[in-house]
Amino acid sequence: MGGVQNFWKQHNLGVSKACKENLRKSKTAAAHQQSQPGIQAFFTKPPTAHVPPTIPTPSCVIAYTVDARSSGPCTMPIDLTVVPPVPNTCAISVLATLEKAIKTIPALPEASETNEIAVYSQHVPIELDKEDAWEYLDPLLNHFLGSNRSVESISKVLQEGENGLVAMVQYLKEFVIRYDIDEGLLEGKVSRLVHAIQMW
Repeated sequence: MGGVQNFWKQHNLGVSKACKENLRKSKTAAAHQQSQPGIQAFFTKPPTAHVPPTIPTPSCVIAYTVDARSSGPCTMPIDLTVVPPVPNTCAISVLATLEKAIKTIPALPEASETNEIAVYSQHVPIELDKEDAWEYLDPLLNHFLGSNRSVESISKVLQEGENGLVAMVQYLKEFVIRYDIDEGLLEGKVSRLVHAIQMW
């Protein structure tokens, strides 16, 4: 007996024990193959996500001085190590008393460049050492306000103008600020000059 009918009778697909066992093995093998990663998975790197930094890097800041005569910044940076001198407030207060006395004085003769008081119309020297500054100023003051002359004689030679008392006060201010002159050194001489002014 042959043919298709004999084939179906002998094998009875899907019903006999042998067929069932073969079907089970085929399904198991297929499922196992699907669960295994492909060979390409071992050679492919996962993509790297590029995360930008959350804190930006600050840029370098350079300070420049600005020249009022030009529209742009100067090429030289600010030197923060150069500190302007701090004036001695007590010495400046002594000179303020002198200025106040000068404002109350009546009109004085105009000083010329040849007058004694005109010595204070010169520029303050800038090359002196701080320790030697008073040794320079003291003889200059003694020549005009020293104890070797009376207050009356000082009063007689007082003059005003650019070569007179105005120049003298300005000179003393600049000198005191630049060289930090102690008020104790100035007080006696300035007091004699104030008394001479008050005699007018």
